[in-house]
Amino acid sequence: LHGGADIGPLATAGVPVFGLRQDGLRYFDLHHTANDTLDKIDPAQMTQNVAAWAALVSLIADSDVDFRAMKPAEAAAH
Repeated sequence: LHGGADIGPLATAGVPVFGLRQDGLRYFDLHHTANDTLDKIDPAQMTQNVAAWAALVSLIADSDVDFRAMKPAEAAAH
């Protein structure tokens, strides 16, 4: 799993984490700058992101896997 700086420490501590990758071509154009404001959000990209996370959460909720009992490498294999 690659969570980057935001969730990396959680994974290291054994907290189950999930990361979805998407096109990040323009991610750092505004990231953590004064211009990083809600009006810059692309509605189509937000819709895609929300749909992907909703699908993942639905799969996890219906899964018999107890992700809490896994080491990070084991969770990545599922």
